[in-house]
Amino acid sequence: MTFAMLAGCVNSVGQGPAAELETDLQPASIILRADGVAQGERLTFPFGSGKPEVVAMLKLFGPVEQNRNEECGAGPMNFLSSSATGLTLNFQQSELVGWFFNGDGKSARTAQDITVGSTRAALERAMEIELQADSTLGVEFFSDFGSDGFIGGFLSDEEEGATVESLYAGTNCFFR
Repeated sequence: MTFAMLAGCVNSVGQGPAAELETDLQPASIILRADGVAQGERLTFPFGSGKPEVVAMLKLFGPVEQNRNEECGAGPMNFLSSSATGLTLNFQQSELVGWFFNGDGKSARTAQDITVGSTRAALERAMEIELQADSTLGVEFFSDFGSDGFIGGFLSDEEEGATVESLYAGTNCFFR
């Protein structure tokens, strides 16, 4: 991939200097954070970031699909989904407010090295979790990161050998 191709990706959404984006053949993986997302070590998109900049980053990984749901509990929400990564980014009023990840675990992970497929034991070594006792969505967990927010997710079951099925942070559109 050449620099000109990356510049085209950025210019296609009309925002962001191409020089800030990773120029490697493979873009740096996505880091799932309690307060937003990052691409590699250099580009951070905290909750509140503008949609055009985040779209440019996500497009480095492949096509992006956009959807909208008017009936979310937090209010109408727009979604950007990347089937190449399994990451969905949530926007309200063109600002990043949350994310949901259920990919294969190769393209995104938390800073604590947790991703889809990680074991419950690895999860509990990486971060203190609390199981949500009354979740109607499955075996749900939360890890509080204080003022930075939280990371939540779903486990395959409650057993010790359970694996992480998905991760999320910020505002999501779950119907409980």
